[in-house]
Amino acid sequence: MKRENINYTVVGLFVTVMIIVFFVVMYKVTGTTGPGDTYYVTYSNVTGVKYGTPVLYEGYQIGQVEEVTPLRQEGKTRYQLELNVQKGWLIPTDSVASMVASGLLSAITIDIKEGQGREVISPGGTIQGEEATSIFTAVNDVAAELQTLSRDSVRPLLDNVNKEVNSLSGELHVLISENIRPMVNKLDDQLEQRVMVDLAELLKKLNQSADRLLVVLDDENRENLDEFLANMQSASSTLNEVIFRIEDTRAAMNEVLLNIDGVLSDNQDSIKTSMNDLQKSLNVVSKNINTIVYHMEGSSRNIHELSRLLRENPSLIIKSRAQTDDEGSVE
Repeated sequence: MKRENINYTVVGLFVTVMIIVFFVVMYKVTGTTGPGDTYYVTYSNVTGVKYGTPVLYEGYQIGQVEEVTPLRQEGKTRYQLELNVQKGWLIPTDSVASMVASGLLSAITIDIKEGQGREVISPGGTIQGEEATSIFTAVNDVAAELQTLSRDSVRPLLDNVNKEVNSLSGELHVLISENIRPMVNKLDDQLEQRVMVDLAELLKKLNQSADRLLVVLDDENRENLDEFLANMQSASSTLNEVIFRIEDTRAAMNEVLLNIDGVLSDNQDSIKTSMNDLQKSLNVVSKNINTIVYHMEGSSRNIHELSRLLRENPSLIIKSRAQTDDEGSVE
């Protein structure tokens, strides 16, 4: 009897635990998050959105869709989603709520992209919505446009091109058969006649040129050409030697210039002193130049007078007389 009671107790506990686990799993699956803040977002198309659709914030689930309410605005039907978000969750005012799907077969989720603003939306406020782009809808739209383009534009264009090509083909056939082919045959005949004559004349000129070349390249001319080439080679060697010597001279000149530069650098103070002394001497000469010129002019006149006297009486060199007062110097 006691064993049966124990068995019943164990089974009861097991069933109770399984019921609790079931409710916990259902709680997680339905996405119920308990009391939270309410926000609203509006879309023109809510395909795949229903009660319990997860609400993500940068990929992290913070709530779910509680209710979808149709609204009539400006003559169009839009759908307002009531979002239940974790209490106290801060959402900037420039955040955007988009309907996204991680894959082709994945369920639709509401993903909120965080904004950069400092202000946040108060609970009960509206989040800016961004419409979802359906890949299949876009493909269907593109396929419809391609079909219309093919039916209304491409096919008539191909038909016109086909007609033009057929017409052009017939005209080309007539042109080739009636005009181009006879002209080509005539040109062929004329070219054959003229080419043969020109070819014969060309061969004759080539033979004459070959004979002249043989005359130019006889034994004597070949020896002269070899000698000329040898002289050119010798001149090239000599020129290379001259170039080397010029390079050595240039190096020596560079060394001399470097030495002069060193001497000038070492004696810069002495040169500056000499230049100052020379400047002073020139200044003295410049100040007394008039006096010097005056005395030089007097000396020149005295020498001229002496020369005249010696020409008139050369004996004055041997015998001279004292100068009287009347014979003053010539001014």
